[in-house]
Amino acid sequence: MTVLVVEGETRLAASLVKGFTEEGFTADSVSTARQALARVAAGGIRALVLDLGLPDGDGQTVIIEIRRLSEVPILVLSARDAMEPRIAALNGGADDYLVKPFAFAELLARLRATLRRAEPKPPVQFSAGGIVLVSGSPVVTIEGRPVTLSPRERALVELLVARLGIIVPRRDILREAFGYDFDPGTNIVEVHMGHVRRKLNGTRLRIETVRGYGYRACEVG
Repeated sequence: MTVLVVEGETRLAASLVKGFTEEGFTADSVSTARQALARVAAGGIRALVLDLGLPDGDGQTVIIEIRRLSEVPILVLSARDAMEPRIAALNGGADDYLVKPFAFAELLARLRATLRRAEPKPPVQFSAGGIVLVSGSPVVTIEGRPVTLSPRERALVELLVARLGIIVPRRDILREAFGYDFDPGTNIVEVHMGHVRRKLNGTRLRIETVRGYGYRACEVG
């Protein structure tokens, strides 16, 4: 399985491939979006290190196209440090975002962290307040009735139920349920939490807002 560097700057691409290889990875590089999509479609890619500034395509569009083909982890490289492209890349399906220039040691650490998160984990069953969910399954059983949640809704429920009765800080929710290692400055958590509350309405699981800090799930009744 190959770490594929998608980078239009040939010197940087060669340097990254050399660095990854020295760290024990099988690595290769391509310089265009078309080549990257072909390699992903062919399979055998462990992770993508993707520059947004490719010569033949907008990086955000490339992320979306890759996500249509595969769930391969995507670590984005970009010279753009503004909040908007970060959010767009992560919402489009990227797993991490690193601004150029960067230290290779940080890129390597982020790649390893991204790969750890992508590793399949043995299923774990959580239950509380009439809700039963198994990690890795999109279906949640509510009072014996199967309900399908979106991936982020499901991640929120699993996170809160796994820490039943404990306040989960908003920063932890952003990191673990949304993959953000920064606060995007939007109400993304609140919006998805509202969806979850509506779907869990009538159950014995209550999600409490701890204003200015985070959320807590509790069993009632």
